[in-house]
This record gives sequence, structure tokens and C-alpha cells, in this order.
Amino acid sequence: MIYIETVVNAPIRRSFHRRQEPPPPLEDDDALQTFHYHLPPELEEIVEPGHLVWAPFGSQEIQAIVIRRAAVAPVPTKAILRLARPEPVLTPTQIALAAWIADYYAAPFASAIRLFLPPGLLSRPGAARSVRVRREWRIALALEPEAARRRLAVLGRDTDQARALAWLLEHEGASVSAAQLRAECGLRSESAIRTLAKRGVVRLEGRQVALAVDRAAATATLLSLRGADKYAPIVEALAEAGAPVWRHELCAKTNAPLSWLRKLFRAGVIAMQEDVFVRDPLLGRTFPADAPPVLTTEQEAVWRTIRTKGFEQPGGAAFLLHGVTGSGKTEIYLRAIAETLQRKRRAIVLVPEIALTPQTVARFAGRFPNQVTVIHSGLSQGERYDVWRSIREGRYAVVIGPRSALFAPVVDLGLIVIDEEHEATYKQDAEEWGGDKVFYDARTVARRLADMVGCPLIFGSATPSLETYYAAQKGEVILLEMAQRVMGHGKTNGEEAPYMELPPIEVVDMRQELRVGNRSLFSRSLASQLMETLAAREQAILFLNRRGAHTFVMCRDCGHVEECKRCTVPLTYHAEQGGRPARLVCHHCNQTYPAPVHCPSCKSKRIRFFGAGTERIEEAVKEILPEARVLRWDADTAAGKDGHERLLAAFANHEADILIGTQMIAKGLDLPLVTLVGVVAADIGLFLPDFRSGERTFQLLTQVAGRAGRSRRGGRVIIQTYRPEHYVIQAAARHDYHGFYARELAFRREHGYPPLRRMARLIYWDKRLDRVKLETKRMAATLRHRLKAMGVEGEASSLLGPVPAFFERYRGYYRWQLLLRAPDPSAVLRGLDIPLGWRIDVDPLTIL
Repeated sequence: MIYIETVVNAPIRRSFHRRQEPPPPLEDDDALQTFHYHLPPELEEIVEPGHLVWAPFGSQEIQAIVIRRAAVAPVPTKAILRLARPEPVLTPTQIALAAWIADYYAAPFASAIRLFLPPGLLSRPGAARSVRVRREWRIALALEPEAARRRLAVLGRDTDQARALAWLLEHEGASVSAAQLRAECGLRSESAIRTLAKRGVVRLEGRQVALAVDRAAATATLLSLRGADKYAPIVEALAEAGAPVWRHELCAKTNAPLSWLRKLFRAGVIAMQEDVFVRDPLLGRTFPADAPPVLTTEQEAVWRTIRTKGFEQPGGAAFLLHGVTGSGKTEIYLRAIAETLQRKRRAIVLVPEIALTPQTVARFAGRFPNQVTVIHSGLSQGERYDVWRSIREGRYAVVIGPRSALFAPVVDLGLIVIDEEHEATYKQDAEEWGGDKVFYDARTVARRLADMVGCPLIFGSATPSLETYYAAQKGEVILLEMAQRVMGHGKTNGEEAPYMELPPIEVVDMRQELRVGNRSLFSRSLASQLMETLAAREQAILFLNRRGAHTFVMCRDCGHVEECKRCTVPLTYHAEQGGRPARLVCHHCNQTYPAPVHCPSCKSKRIRFFGAGTERIEEAVKEILPEARVLRWDADTAAGKDGHERLLAAFANHEADILIGTQMIAKGLDLPLVTLVGVVAADIGLFLPDFRSGERTFQLLTQVAGRAGRSRRGGRVIIQTYRPEHYVIQAAARHDYHGFYARELAFRREHGYPPLRRMARLIYWDKRLDRVKLETKRMAATLRHRLKAMGVEGEASSLLGPVPAFFERYRGYYRWQLLLRAPDPSAVLRGLDIPLGWRIDVDPLTIL
């Protein structure tokens, strides 16, 4: 008998356990939460690891994924019932990587497995049907276009007028008497001929009848007489296409129902064939061709190293491409992909945000036409399934997307690129609502995947994360630096593109602005530069990492601040817009409340709105530049499918003069008309009680400053701050990453923070505060006992807490946390009983 080990698609309502020792992947089935079955004889030669099957589970039938075949089983087993899909849905590499993720991030194995599957693939009895391939009619002309038009003339009603006109068309050029025409067509009388003459279609000269219009007009009249003119647009659309057309595309052009198409099919005018329709998110899109430019001296040196150590030497290598904004990192990615494709392998390119995907896709698809696809959560379920299936079948050579694209089933993976690798969006957020998530970091998982398949991995950033740069300093990653900006726009006549200076940065002390009586959101310098920019018909970006109009609402009499009842955080005021009334919004749980007219505490009407968000910045711009065309890009305006692409296209096409946005606009956008960047409030986030607050602020300031001056027009940057002397502000103003890195690393070393020491954050959620306190206290005692038993308590390892999280309440839940510092947090957590309600965040990006 042949046994199999599976992961079942069913909720397991119990705590999950970690194994005590780190065995090889898939060694300990109890720790991995797997279930054993045996194969019926008819499936013994068919089922293999990665197959999706139906299996009995208690009184139900559920889907399960086969992890491996086994010679024995530790318990009595039942037979699986049948295959759910004929082909495996996971590869052996993906299964092994999922096991590693589950161990490293102290997560359930089933949750790690689900990372690799598109939404809707799995189904349970009683639930909605799993996503399937979409079948649709493909339609084409069955005849030559002219023959198809003639065939239409015999469809529809058979009237005297129609028969007479059809005979004249068939005998074009002939002149016949009315009596003869009546006899030839079997007309009841000559009245039909006289009616055609009155319509101007035929002429009567004495008793002779002839066509009075050209063939096209006569044919159109005939179709109308027969009631077949409604079919003409269908034939013309198919003739214009010159190839089979999907039914939904034809209906969009002609509005033809299926009944019309079936009638044309029965008449032999069109051919219809049902086929699988691939829901391609790039279908119908065209991208301008992108020819490889001549590399600069810096680029050539970097590319030579990557080609030698990453492609020509066995096993691949990991690289950190540290290049200033506009230094040409993307061209290095493109050269690496070209090399990968030449070696008959494929590539994954990760970008930090869906917002960056359209611009990246345009560049890459222009260089590699018909070989690029995109996959991300903004696609429909059907689109994601079809893209996943097409990738698995090897139809695409380059896959682009955010962190989840790393789990695409790419065949013969030969390269991984992580652009803007410093971005926090590469880490699954432990604060994100919803359970059953693995809080993985795509950068860490990518390094593991690259090692498993032996392919090169390229991290790229102008402001690398301290972890990656520290790894490069230790020699774990090969450091490649490009310190000069390249002229990226304009013709170079086949020569090496010239270098250009980074935009100068002016730091404005807003305290001094207050001293001279300027209480505006804009300093005098920024206001004047905005006016000059618009006068020169150039574009500006204003950056403020807050959306909404005002950040909190307070009563001036009693000091009451409006807070979310579920999250106990201040509510943000959003002004009336697009027919929506003014409202208060919680930016944690999205709960909305009506804007207050009096204080709920003391009933005073002296309500005041404090702080500024992107909506308030928009109002301030209109006050000084009423003629300016302003575009706001934040989570509110970019909502909906293609929202980011729509906003980016509008600004790139110069449909707006000023772009106001949050951190979305600081990520890799290349806009040649932007010559001014203004950071309205650089201090936001700088003083949060989080060890990464300085790093995040430096990265944001440096990245948003890099949006200016990317063409021959040059550029300038103005940073407004109340702390101009702060080392983060000063380093950003000098474009000095190395100076910032040295200062920040010294701070991290002094306080024992990553990358010098690793951490894990354990957060417990419950709606009752007493249970939260009791459970976190129990877990803290367990962990301290574990550290002592492992002999690592003290200088190398420590536990902080339990303490309330920075945002103690979220969506009605209380949240307390523990911070574990250890050389290997996964080893400490391995084997612990972790009840439901805990979220384990290994290598957290924030402790807020």
C-alpha cells in the first residue's frame, strides 16, 4: 500500500505546535500539521507531491494537497477519493520552501502552503465553486468578406421589394422591363417596383427598370428590407479584424446578442468555436519598444560583475545594487533579464507597490514584448488564476508584481530582482486585519529561494535597508554601487548618456517662518518656487505622509478629542467631496463617523480641526495658485481597480501641474517634467517610539527628493522641518546614505536592535482585557523558562514585556505584546504551544 502525507484545506481549531529540534524540511509531520491517507490502486501511479485531491475528513469531503508519498503511516488511514485537478498545483521546490517558511516564521504549514496558491483555487463542500478556466466562443467569418455580405442578402424577410432588388443586384448593369422583372421574381404586382423607385433605389424610364444607386447603397437597402441590416456590423467588424475574435470583444463593438450570432452561424456566414479564454490583465495593451541604450562606465562595471559572478559562475550570487536615484538601476535589471532569457530561463521582478507596477511593466514589456505578465491582488480572482496557470505552463518569461509574485509557479527560475528593496511593503504586515497569515519578509524568502534553485538575486535601492547593507558589509551579499545620476530622458545618439547632478536640497526651518509671521503650510521659499515652476509650464510634487484634511478634531473648551470607538486612536477629518458629506475616518479600521457640530462631552460648539493632510494641502495650493491643476494621490483617490495607473497616467500626460501625495509618490516614479519637490512636513514619523523611525524618514525624504530633476530641465527640492539640525534631515539634505548608515548603525548597536540582534514580536489579540493580560503573562513566563533552559538568557537574548501595543485597541480587540531578542528567534519559538489569538512576527519591521 502506498501512503501519502497531505495538508488539508480545513480549519484546525487547536493550537499549533513547533518542533523541538530543526530537522530537515518535511521531516516531522506532526509539527507540520499534516494528515496521512493511502492511495487507491487506480491512483497509485498517478498521484505525486503537489497534487490537489479530495479526501474524507471526519464526516466531510475536503480538498488536500499531497506533500509527499510515504512507505508507512503512523496511524490507520483512509483512501483518498479522487483527484481535484489533473496536474499538480505545487512543485517540489515550492513545497520545500513552504516548509522552510513555516519553520522560520513560526507559522502553520498549511498557511505557508496557501501563499503559493491563487485565491479561489481551493474549495470546501458548501462553499462557492473554486475558480475555473473560462471558456468562450471565438468567432470568425466563414466566407470571404464580400461573399459574407452577399450571404446576408438572403437572410430575413422575403418581400416583393426584396426579391426585386436582389434580382437587380444579381444582374447588375442590366436594364429590364417592369413586366419581365415581375415575372422573373414572381411579384404579385408592379407596386413593389414603383415603391423602390419612390425610395430612389431604382429608376423607371418608360417601362425599363434599372438600379439608380451604387452597389453598396443598394445592398444596404436590401438588408434593411429583409431586416438583416442588424447583422452587417458583425460582418464588418469580423472583416476588419481579419482573425478570430472573442465573443465579448465582438459584442462590445456591435452589441450583438448570442441569438444573432447563432443565426449567422446556421446560415454559414460565421464560424464559432469554443475555446479557453485567458483573462490576461495586459490584454489589448501596447507598449512602445525600448531599445537597450549604451551603458555608462559605472553601469558597465556593475553589469560585468553581475554577469561574471551571477551567471557564469555556478550557484548564482546575491547582489546589492546601491545606486542613487536615477543612476540607471533599471537598465541593469533589464540586462540581467536578457541574459536570463538567453540562457532559456525565466525571471521574477518584485516591486514594492501595485502603484509602481504599470510603469515597470511598460518599460519591461517594451524590452521583452509578449513575454511579460503581472500578478497582484488588484486583479480579479479570475485574472489571478489565469495568470497563475499561464505562468505554470511557461507562457511568460518575466513575472512582475509585489511581494506575492515571489510565489508564482515560475518554471526554470533563473533570476530574482527586488527593486526598491528598502520598502516595508515587502514584509507582510502583522497589523493587517484577518487571520491565518504568515508574516513573511519577501527579501528573506527570496534569498532562500535563490539558494534553493541556484539563481542570482539582485536587491536594488538608493536607500538600502540597514539589514541588507549590513549583510553586504559582512560579505553575505556582493555590494555594487553607482554614485552618479544618468541623464535618463532625451536622445543620446547612440552614445553613452551623460551624468548629471542630484537635485540640490534646501532645508527650511519652519520655526523661523513662524517668527517672521508666516503661518501658512508653505514656507516663503516653497510658495515662490511653486509659482516659478508653474510659470515655466513644469510640474511639482508636494509630499505629505498624511491623508485627509485634518489629522484630529478637538473641543477647544474641554479638550475632548474624537476617537474611534473600536481602536482608541484619533479620527481624521475628511472634507466634503464628490457628493460625500464631511466625515471622520479611522485610518486603522476604516470606520466612518459623522463630522461633529458640537462636543459630545461638554456640548460646546467650539469644535476645532487640527493638523494637515493631503486634502488640506490641496486647499492651500488653491489659495495661492487658483489656476493650478492639482491632482491628489493617496489611498482615498487611488481606490478601485486601476486607480494608481489612472492617476499616474494623468500626471505623466501633464493633465495636472501639481501632484500632492503620500508615501505612494516616493517610490520609483520617473517623471521628466517634475522639477520641484516640496516636503511639506519632514518631521512626521521621525519621533515615533520605534527603532526604525529614523531609517524610514531618511528613506522617504531621499526617495521623494529623487523624483526631481530627472531630465535636462534639472530640479530642486525643499524640505520643511521644525528640526533642521537632526542627523536624519541633514543626511537626507546631503544625499549622504553612508553618513546616515554609520550614525544609525551606532544607535542600533548601542540599544541591541536589528541588524545587530534579531527580534520577534509576539502580539496577543482578544476582546477582553483580562484575558489578554493573563495570556501574555503566561507566554512571557514560558519564554523566559525556555531561554533559561536553552542557556541563552542574558546578554545574547532577552524578553521585554508584556506591555500594551502602541495602538492598544484595534477593531475592538485589545493587543498586548512581547519582544523577544535572540540570535535565532525561530529556535526559541520552535516547539512552543501557541494558542489561537497570537500573532508571531519574526524579524518585525516595527514595534508600534
